[in-house]
Formats: sequence, C-alpha cells, structure tokens
Amino acid sequence: MVRRRRTAGLIALAFAALYLLLVVVLPLPPAAAGRISQLALTGVGLCAALRWGRAALRAGGRMRAGLALWSLAAAGWATGEGIWVLDGWDTGLAPASSLANACFVVTMVATPLAAVLLVGTPSASLRTLFDALMIGTSLFFVLWALLLGPLQRSGHPNIGTVAYALTDVVVLSLLLLLLADAGPALRAPLEISAVGILVMFVADITYAAQTIDGTYRFGALPDALWMVAFTIIAVAAPHRSELRGVTRLSDGGRPRAYLPYVPFLLAFVTGVSILIGGGRMDRMLAALSMTLTALVVSRQMLILGDNRRLTRQLSTLVEDLRFRAEHDALTGLANRAGFESGAERALAGARPVALLLIDLDGFKPVNDTYGHDAGDRVLVEVGRRLRAAAGADGLVARLGGDEFAVLTPGDPAPVADRVLAALGEAFDAGVRIGASVGIAFGKPGKQRVGRLVRDADMAMYEAKRDGRNKVVMAARVA
Repeated sequence: MVRRRRTAGLIALAFAALYLLLVVVLPLPPAAAGRISQLALTGVGLCAALRWGRAALRAGGRMRAGLALWSLAAAGWATGEGIWVLDGWDTGLAPASSLANACFVVTMVATPLAAVLLVGTPSASLRTLFDALMIGTSLFFVLWALLLGPLQRSGHPNIGTVAYALTDVVVLSLLLLLLADAGPALRAPLEISAVGILVMFVADITYAAQTIDGTYRFGALPDALWMVAFTIIAVAAPHRSELRGVTRLSDGGRPRAYLPYVPFLLAFVTGVSILIGGGRMDRMLAALSMTLTALVVSRQMLILGDNRRLTRQLSTLVEDLRFRAEHDALTGLANRAGFESGAERALAGARPVALLLIDLDGFKPVNDTYGHDAGDRVLVEVGRRLRAAAGADGLVARLGGDEFAVLTPGDPAPVADRVLAALGEAFDAGVRIGASVGIAFGKPGKQRVGRLVRDADMAMYEAKRDGRNKVVMAARVA
C-alpha cells in the first residue's frame, strides 16, 4: 500500500516537473503556456476523478457512495477547467462562463457530501457537516465585515471568486473534524486529501486576489498551485488493499466538539465590535447572522436527539443487565439472586408463604447418555412445566445445576402434586426423570430467607433418603 502510493507520488512529481518545465522554464509565448497550463489542469482533474472512481467501484455501501461523490467533485472541476480554457483559448484569459461555474459548483457541493458519507454514523456525520458550515460561515462573516464588505461597497467586481476559497475552508474544516473519527482504511487518504485541500485554499485565495487586482492570466501562480493540489488529491485515492475487508468507516473516536465555536466566537466578537463602534450590519452580515443562528440551533437539536437516543439505549442496557443479574441464562427463570430478592419481599408481606425445593432425580444419566445439549433442553422444559405448575402467584427459580425452587403463597400441597405429575411425564426421546421435593413454611416477620432455604433443603434430602420422587414437609413455623 505504501509502496503503491509512493510510486503514484513519484509519477505525480515527474508530471509536476514536466508542467513547470513547459509553463515556467521554457521561453514559450504566454498564450501557449497558458493553454498548456489549463489543459494540464483539466488532465490532472480527470486523473483524480478516475482514481477515486476506480476506488468507488472496489468499495461497497456507504463508502462507495462517498468515493463516487469525491470522483464526481474532481470530474466537475476538470470539466469546468476544460470549458474555461476553451472560452479563453485565443486570449489566455476569459471570465468563467455560467456553464464552467456550474461545473465548479458541482465540486463545491459534492466534496463536503463525500466527506460526511465516508466517516461515522449518519447523525454524527450530519453534525460534523453543521460544524464545518459553522466554521466556514463564521470565517466568511469576519472576512466580509473586515474586507469583502468594504470592497463591495466601493464597487469592486469579482469578489464572488472568494466563494471558492470559503468552500475550501468548509471542506478543510470538515476533513479535520472527521480525521478524529476516521477508520484505518480512510485515515491516510483523508489526511493526504486535507493537504491537497489546504493547497487548493491557497490557490483559490491567490486567484481571488489576482482577479480583484486584474492580474490573473492562464499559467499564473494559481494554476501551479491548483496543479499541486489536484495531484495530491489524485495520489490520495485509496488503493484496493486499503479497501479490502473494510467493515467500518469509523473508529468511533471523539470529535472535537468545541472547535466550531472558536470561529463562531470570533464572528460574534466582530459583530459586537461593529455595533459598539457605531457601524451597521449590512444585508450580507444580517443574512450570515441568521444563518449562523440556524446552524447553531440545528446542531444543538441534533445533539439533543443523540442524547435522547443514548439515554434510551442506556435505559435498555440497564434493564437488560438487571434482568441478566437476576435470571438464569438457560431457562429464563429467576436465579439464586432473583429468588432471594423475591423471597425477601414475600417474607416482608402479610401472607404466609411456602418454599418447594426441587432436586431432579435421574438427571445425570441424561447428560451422560444424550449429551449436554439434550440435558439443556430438558432443563428448559422443566422450567416451563414448573411455571405452569406454580401458577400466576408462584415464583419459580433455578438455583443451580438441576436444583429448582418454587415460592408460593397458601397451601403448597396442590402445587407439589402438580410438580410431581408434570415432571413425571416423558421428555424428548422418551427421557424420564423424577423429583424429590422438600417443603418449608415461612411466616412473615418470623423467618429469614436463609432459614427457609435450609429447612426446605433438609426436607428435600429426607425425600431422597425415602426413595426419591417424593414430597416431604418440614415442620410449620409457629
């Protein structure tokens, strides 16, 4: 993987050297150098589109969509460059036509969408997109208040070219925010792409300054910077080995939650300074203020939604852990902890209770003859039959191994008869077992759970000594 990217980098370096030789070093006429420059930009844009598009074909699901959008962004830029060079073929300079600008807009829209698709869950990606828009809008607010606004009021044309640089700020902010969450397969491509976007930002700022000054020509410094930027982006495209076996887009890392509020605070201070200094908010600053407000509110709504979802998940997890802590995993009956808790509540009530302690007779040969899977199925069926025998008021528990308990109010004799009858019926494959049952009585306020279990245990062992498949009752509590 590293070797392939190094090879691609060397090819790109050779291409950039050839570009500099033809455009800068050789004494070519400016018009010819400009044509070569723009054609080279179109070519390198198409190269980036092809490399990212090929990566998309090798990916799947959401990653494929993100890589395809990245390819579309590069293709839009290359198409816009091609249209632009044709418009200015003779003069070496021409304002970008509406069609060329439409192609560049495709790049401006597709790039951030591609970034949010490539990393994290949908809600986290959407929140990250809002973070990047907050950063870009806040910086645009400051830039308009201090520079662009005065230029626009003085009648300068072409200040719209700054929009490309501002888009770079949004995309670069987005990538920086996403790098904390990116999975191993995408971290290197995104880091290299971030460098390319940074160079693109410098190129767009330089282009905007030269356009406002009227000094830009095909083949000027912005062209060389664009060449470097898209060469880096083309090299960044993930290889087959990076995409093979990828099962997640994110490492689940923590995003930089407070980063978007730094430029927002800068914009807020700038706005307050204008008002304190006696200035006024023009329509653009007012629109940007409303946009920032909407972005902050939307981001907070997303965070509230995430918090509500996490709270529901946490509640479900707590309930699941509580259930697991008090229930047997195999049968779904109460375990020893759940039984003791229920018995303590019953003994704290007003009604007398009885405990039936049940030990299965002849269960060990089932495991030895049919295997533990068959034994587990028998235990599950025992639990089902005990529930039916205990009725709605009885608490049925598996205390461990083949030992069960039934806690019931009132007379336990009918329950014991139903238990013996139910367990005496054949199980799967003709398996037959029995049960020895010991019964102890508990009177509220007179006995603790431990004493109740010991009394029932002694009665149960007496039932076993008497020949098994019997019921023995301990003495009643006075």
